[in-house]
Amino acid sequence: METMKSNEIALSNSLSCAVNALQTVEQASEQAGFSREQTNILRLLTEEMIAMTTDILQECKGSLWMEWEGTACELHLTAVAPMEEAAKAAFIEASRAKVNTPVKGLKNRISALLAGMLSSVNSPELYAAMSAGFVGGIPSMPSMRTWSLAAYAENQKQDQKDAELEGVEKSILTGLADDVVVSVKNNWVELVVRKAFNAPAQAAMPRFTGLSHVCIFVDDMMEAAAYYQKLLGAVPDHYLSHWRNKGFFQAGGFVREAKDGDVSIAFLNVPGTKLTLELMQYHYPEGRKEPVIFAANDVSGARHVALKITNIEEAFEHIKSMPDTRLINETDEYRVFQISETQPSEVRFFDQDLRESDERNVQTAKILSGVRYFYFIDKYGLQWEFEQGHSDIGD
Repeated sequence: METMKSNEIALSNSLSCAVNALQTVEQASEQAGFSREQTNILRLLTEEMIAMTTDILQECKGSLWMEWEGTACELHLTAVAPMEEAAKAAFIEASRAKVNTPVKGLKNRISALLAGMLSSVNSPELYAAMSAGFVGGIPSMPSMRTWSLAAYAENQKQDQKDAELEGVEKSILTGLADDVVVSVKNNWVELVVRKAFNAPAQAAMPRFTGLSHVCIFVDDMMEAAAYYQKLLGAVPDHYLSHWRNKGFFQAGGFVREAKDGDVSIAFLNVPGTKLTLELMQYHYPEGRKEPVIFAANDVSGARHVALKITNIEEAFEHIKSMPDTRLINETDEYRVFQISETQPSEVRFFDQDLRESDERNVQTAKILSGVRYFYFIDKYGLQWEFEQGHSDIGD
């Protein structure tokens, strides 16, 4: 994968340079495909880098850019450190003063580190303040000297992670970045902030393994369980009584806010099928108690649950005898119906041209012509279909 790089932005102590730097990071993040949240993190890291560098060096002259490869990115800031003897001496003296007390805060540590690197062996106490974190050990006089916050933190962990690291961890950089690397060569300082984001989840078709359950909202769980035992011969499996769960509150069919819901839930298995009924009763917050019954031709989401049976006429008489259960047509004329004779020309398969027809059309038309069925609505408003002979679906 190729490493990409944004434009370099010239840095100074002016506000406009910070604005330009943030715009550059925004554009690079968009090009890299980072989310809004990830871009905001990079913006915060950029602001902190610039603020820290200008505060430490007082007069900042350099450049800033962003590099990325996949979801891993680096923010680079290079700046020139003071080289005139008076400015350099003042900078080193200020850094030494910060080290006289236990060095806390990432800015103070980097300030001490830069002063120690720039003053070389003349300020060994500044090296001591940063005793861990040097890449390759504490250098004497190499041309490039590099320090890593990640290496420093790892060393502190091995030493029981004393309270000295506490101030470092409160920085935005250390809270959001994976690593902060400081390098000095001659009078040039480079600050690199590394951040790798998790790869976004890829959209993919769900890999189904089967039907889990059909949920039915009821007003009395135990009464409902007894009802479905009589109606369908459903076998109770297990239940949860007054189960409190965060985010269970649903209103108007949509989750509006995460609140604690107080619900009872029961699971019943319908014999001869792989269907499990989930009965759910809300104790809090309570909802409407009367079910809404839609007309047969209303558009209103899922309309019925269909079960295959082998004794359609007996099942019809059983449903008619059930209290609180009604057929979708309550006149004496309603009965078990048989689908009208279906012609092969009326059956179409999705992979067929409109003019095509083969043996599948003939066999399916024959099956459909023999299917018998009826519909009913249970006491909780759920519509059911019992059908016999529909062997081309679900087998």
